[in-house]
Amino acid sequence: MKLLLKITLFVFASAALSQNGSAPLSEYQRTEWRHWEDFDGDCQNARQELLIAQSQLEISFTNARGCTVATGLWFDPYTGLLFSKASDVDIDHVIPLKYAHDHGGASWSPLLKKLFANDPENLLIVDDAENQRKSANGPADYLPRFQYQCEYASKWKGLARKYELQLAQRDTLTIERILRRCAET
Repeated sequence: MKLLLKITLFVFASAALSQNGSAPLSEYQRTEWRHWEDFDGDCQNARQELLIAQSQLEISFTNARGCTVATGLWFDPYTGLLFSKASDVDIDHVIPLKYAHDHGGASWSPLLKKLFANDPENLLIVDDAENQRKSANGPADYLPRFQYQCEYASKWKGLARKYELQLAQRDTLTIERILRRCAET
């Protein structure tokens, strides 16, 4: 009976922590967040379609079928740099998948996880090294260059509201500080 009581208390404590964004219900598994889906079946997945849509120049493909982008011209809002090779950029999840998992997304259905992982509002074309630097961090631990921080904070706030994520308090404070500064300028 004591063991059952301890397990019940653990489950309730875990659920409460998950609700306030402090601890997820389960361990993060990237494979549960199906990204780069080809929703329309045209051989271009979400990554390729974003590269095509946001290129500032005509794009070229790696093959005649036109499934994978090779070159174009993309502006990275995080660094302010331009890139012409698709292999030099990553598609960043503004709110990282692991962060979403840890702050309310762990209990989402597979479909909602897939929609979040492929949501164009949550995707940006960025330098691959900068994306690695950002990792799964929230705004308290990673911010892009100063010139993009207003839009970045606004994106975080909007996406968190859209998906009902419970942001860590320090991230919420960072977002609010940035948005106050932006409103003053």
